[in-house]
Amino acid sequence: MNKAALKTSAGFAILAILLAIVILIMHFFFSPRLSTPAANTDISPLPVIVIDAGHGGFDGGAVGGDGTLEKDLNLDIARILSELLRVSGYEAVMTRTEDTMLTTDDGIGKAKMRDLKQRLIIASSYPDALLVSIHCNKFPAERCRGLQVYYSGSELAQNAADSIQNSVARLIQPENRRQTKKADSSIYLLDRAKTPSVLVECGFLSNSEECALLKEDAYQKKLALSILSGIAEVYPPGSISVG
Repeated sequence: MNKAALKTSAGFAILAILLAIVILIMHFFFSPRLSTPAANTDISPLPVIVIDAGHGGFDGGAVGGDGTLEKDLNLDIARILSELLRVSGYEAVMTRTEDTMLTTDDGIGKAKMRDLKQRLIIASSYPDALLVSIHCNKFPAERCRGLQVYYSGSELAQNAADSIQNSVARLIQPENRRQTKKADSSIYLLDRAKTPSVLVECGFLSNSEECALLKEDAYQKKLALSILSGIAEVYPPGSISVG
């Protein structure tokens, strides 16, 4: 068997394992455990991951050529990731569990800023947590595709970002050569976060092929499992603090 065939076989084997694991853990997916948290400073006996599904409500985020809204994909992927984390031994906290913003203020600009501040408050309520914000990308050039991770200033955040980026490339996007990037002030949540934080741009809605993939339930599960794998390499479920 030549190298190309071996590589293809290995890839299929990895995907088969991923799918088998997903089938097992999906039994847990519809339990009524998802809830938007109030501020909580109690110390959890489990390692905590705060999952932020970007946008929501009248803030739809990026829009695909077929009308796909980023906010919906973000929430789908965040829900799956949260359940995977829970059954893997983490406490998963979601900043939002429904199609809504975390503010009732009038005015689009003011509401979006207060929404971001509320997400930051939730994340800050768990000082030993890792914040993972889920988003999708868009770019004028349709050829652009592939997941990319941004990170806040801490070393642990950079390690987590690198691990997630490498895990996704290794498991489901072997052609992905993107590098992680340190967030600047344009990414409000990461720029102001007090805890290690990463933002995962799961793919480009402006790429019709990738947009179609991101809407598939099976692909969302593979993506979430790959992100989980990256988190676990830096922040294993047996640990208590990321500090």
